[in-house]
Amino acid sequence: MIAQEELPMVAMPSMNDTHLEDIILINQLSAAAQSRNIPATKIFLEELIEHSMAHFSGEEAMMKEYNFPPLAIHKAEHDRVLKELNNITRIFSEGEGDFSLVTSYVDGSLIPWLLNHIETLDTVSAMFIVNATKS
Repeated sequence: MIAQEELPMVAMPSMNDTHLEDIILINQLSAAAQSRNIPATKIFLEELIEHSMAHFSGEEAMMKEYNFPPLAIHKAEHDRVLKELNNITRIFSEGEGDFSLVTSYVDGSLIPWLLNHIETLDTVSAMFIVNATKS
């Protein structure tokens, strides 16, 4: 679980709103897995994938529009996390509902990655885009 106060802020309010939606979904997924609710866990995994795809493609479109030089590096991180999410979802759905797989991924990988990603790549991207729109 992640508290809203832990969420780093970037220079673009729309990105901050999307990141808040991320943590809401992540927290819902975490709660469903901790309560060992198979249907809810499956639903929140799928919703997180759909939201992440929209989130990442929106960021990538903005970076492309403003010719953000490290777009390929940023996109590679997005692609890697989407692949992980898809793999976790597939394994969970095909199995008997391995809740420890989901909770260990969310707490041990996804949340730390998201916070670091926002503090580094998203912060730089947002500042670049904001500055580019002022030019």
